[in-house]
Amino acid sequence: MIALANFIMRGPLQAYGVATIAAILAIFFTPIGVLAGIVIALITLRVGNVEGAKTMAAAAVVHLALTFLMSGSYAPGLVVIIQFMLPVWIIALVLRNTNSLGLALQATALLAGAGLVLAHLLIGDLAQWWFNLFNQVALPLLEDAGVSYPVETIEQMTKMITMLLAMFAALLWYGQVLIARWLQAALYYPGQFQKDFHRLTLPKPVAWTTFAIATASLFMNEWSGGLLGNLFGLLTIILMFQGIAIIHHAVSVKQASKGWLIAMYILLFVFPQAVLVLAIIGMADTFSDFRSRWEPSN
Repeated sequence: MIALANFIMRGPLQAYGVATIAAILAIFFTPIGVLAGIVIALITLRVGNVEGAKTMAAAAVVHLALTFLMSGSYAPGLVVIIQFMLPVWIIALVLRNTNSLGLALQATALLAGAGLVLAHLLIGDLAQWWFNLFNQVALPLLEDAGVSYPVETIEQMTKMITMLLAMFAALLWYGQVLIARWLQAALYYPGQFQKDFHRLTLPKPVAWTTFAIATASLFMNEWSGGLLGNLFGLLTIILMFQGIAIIHHAVSVKQASKGWLIAMYILLFVFPQAVLVLAIIGMADTFSDFRSRWEPSN
């Protein structure tokens, strides 16, 4: 990965080429779009906002053109651009201009939160919309295959899809920027990424907003059409990053075994409830600043 990043940084043509190739391959295998996003973020962070925008534009134009030629619609291409390009460039722009992983994470929350609000304003009852979509697309296939399914389970799933998509989007966007930042540090500032990540701190208004939304969702989630619950789920992912940074910092300062970090990531993968635990740790740190207490005294 570092060798590829070194190749990309040799000049704009290399960056355009890798981003464009990744965008083309994303037509056939969507996850390859992650590489395009990382390239866009890396160029933005290292070279500049305008050059990052040019790299994004080159990849986006080629992707949209080929998508339209192959499918007759721009819609699939726009989805890839929203997934892997435009939000990533915006978050990288914030990181470049502020040099703060915390403010970049806040920008991620604002982008994903704005998407949630917009979706609720345009569609209304998103759970019902997903249920109708299931009945139109998946139900005929299941009936043809003779597969039985519990309607109650489907209804519960449709209530969670929007929140899960918002959480995944935030994780994906910020993850790409983090990888780009790590590559930048590996090439030009060895060891700096670890220092920056260990200091990752969200502004206090994020924690207060999360607390307010969590409280309001207990009483008004149905009234809001599920928006409050969806926003709370999104903010738990945002605060989770701060919780992860705290665990990494603690392991480093205490010179503990790396096995603690491995165990944390395994728990995150196996038990989704671990996200909430790390989010609570992150929220508590916003007010208590655990890391300053753990630093060795000079």
